[in-house]
Amino acid sequence: MKLTIGYVGLSHLGINYAIASAIKGFNVVCYDDDKNIISSLKKKKIPFYEKDTEKNLKKKFKQFKFTNKINDLKNCDLVFISRDVPTDSNGKSNLLEIKKLIKKIVKIIKTECNLIILCQVPPGFTRSIKWPSNRLFYQVETLIFSNALERALFPERIIIGKSLNKMNKKYNFFLKKFKCPILEMNYESAELAKISINIFLISSVTSTNILSEISENIGANWLDISNALKLDKRIGKYAYLKPGLGISGGNLERDLETFRNFLKFNKIYENYSKNIKKISNYRKDWIYIQFKKIIKDFKSIKKIGILGLAYKENTNSIKNSPSISFIKKISFNNKFKVNAFDPKIKKLLKHKNINICKNSYDLMNNCDILIIATPWKIFKKINLNKFTNIKAVVDPYNLINFSINRKKKLQYISMGN
Repeated sequence: MKLTIGYVGLSHLGINYAIASAIKGFNVVCYDDDKNIISSLKKKKIPFYEKDTEKNLKKKFKQFKFTNKINDLKNCDLVFISRDVPTDSNGKSNLLEIKKLIKKIVKIIKTECNLIILCQVPPGFTRSIKWPSNRLFYQVETLIFSNALERALFPERIIIGKSLNKMNKKYNFFLKKFKCPILEMNYESAELAKISINIFLISSVTSTNILSEISENIGANWLDISNALKLDKRIGKYAYLKPGLGISGGNLERDLETFRNFLKFNKIYENYSKNIKKISNYRKDWIYIQFKKIIKDFKSIKKIGILGLAYKENTNSIKNSPSISFIKKISFNNKFKVNAFDPKIKKLLKHKNINICKNSYDLMNNCDILIIATPWKIFKKINLNKFTNIKAVVDPYNLINFSINRKKKLQYISMGN
């Protein structure tokens, strides 16, 4: 069966799923009303960093049509609404643009076309769309920044929200190319399934952060404890047991906000989501809390070096990044000079007072305190013994092997120890 797949909205979500569709053998029409994004993609460039995404775009380039002409979607068999839903600083979704986009699309595509909502929306959203129910679906996306294309290509399962009708043949043919279980349920169940996945993830992250802080306070070692937990079948080796700097990136915050609204509306356990958010914000300040302790011990500290600006490794996204949060807290103090380096971020438009170094070596040669805010693998190779100027190291993720890097008069702080 020859199918043409359309993707409407070419943010991180749409681009990765479009490339996955091309790898599975389909011709793909990619539409966005942003001419700069279309121009970039036509030059085989993607507007963000994501492992293997640009490489596979180049490999499958002949299967794509990139366009800002909405009529180019007319002959598509499946059309995915794939623009990321924007959120504010509190994680609240703005659905206005997505609603406008869908209204434009349903006027253009042919009546036998399958319309699939891929972007994340609250329960009840899909059912409200005016399109024949036997050709209207919600598909749960489970991408992860830094590993998005692999997740799009090899999902553990695909969750589909639909009406009571049988699965459409063309859509079913497309889904079977991904060779994984397909779970069918009603629209609201699928929409809530996405939120449920993230709430369980958030709960795991939050519990880990609380327990790792207790470890710090009582002299325990969280790394030893987490190794024990991974051998428990009820928790498992894939559990999120590494301490972190709160919930970041935007997607988890969005689901936490939606979840909070459900609890508030139903007047049940309202403090649950509030406390999770409070704990997350506290953990995001972990670097700043340690920094305040250090500058009490070392009055002469003036130069701060920050390794890592992205909210996690293998991405260039700084949304809700702990390092950016830290920079904002100290930016008012002219006493400190701040240097930063991240492998994928070359400039900070909103923080011009921060000097971006060309490499980690230049940064470490020019700082009194070193903060490793993002666990990029290349930072594991750091040899602190070469830099006698560094008085203190804040290494939240235990990235550096301190037994090898032990040097005199160096204060070393990490999470969980």
